[in-house]
Amino acid sequence: MFDLLVRGGTVLDGTGAAGRRADIAVSADRIAEVGALDGTRATTEIDATGRYVMPGFIDAHVHGDAAVFDPDVQLAALRQGVTTFVL
Repeated sequence: MFDLLVRGGTVLDGTGAAGRRADIAVSADRIAEVGALDGTRATTEIDATGRYVMPGFIDAHVHGDAAVFDPDVQLAALRQGVTTFVL
């Protein structure tokens, strides 16, 4: 059993390839499997049908250098999919 299972989303892997329908299983904070995971169970399951699932975005043009440690700035970035700032 996995910790997290994201089911039925369109996976965009960041390479520029077309998205594909896949399930993503996570175990111990790491992606464990990607593909058709029918019959697989997890502690937490998310239905991503009709949604895109992708890796975090890198923001290489940040102007908020001094504000990057502000929790409100961090949450705003995360809500937009940004997981890494390059300062």
